[in-house]
Amino acid sequence: MNQLSGAIKIEEQCVLFTGRLNAFTRKQAQQLVLVAGGRVLNYCASSVTLLVVGVIDKGLFEVPTTHKLTWAQSKVITIIGEEAFIRLIQRNS
Repeated sequence: MNQLSGAIKIEEQCVLFTGRLNAFTRKQAQQLVLVAGGRVLNYCASSVTLLVVGVIDKGLFEVPTTHKLTWAQSKVITIIGEEAFIRLIQRNS
């Protein structure tokens, strides 16, 4: 676990998901956040504090990004991958 994800407390986060998750459906992942005491949004908003990025399917010559990822990179938002999200949820269970 990296130092950054070790400092994240899910109960203090408002989480947004982008991309396809491998271990969960989007709905299951959102439910895990809610059960752990965090909040979930389905759209970009100033209250979002954590973006979880799954697999982004793009064509061979397209940059692998999404609107949500591009938006989050221009803000002060923590961005983690699915593996870090799994560790975060396990630590807070």
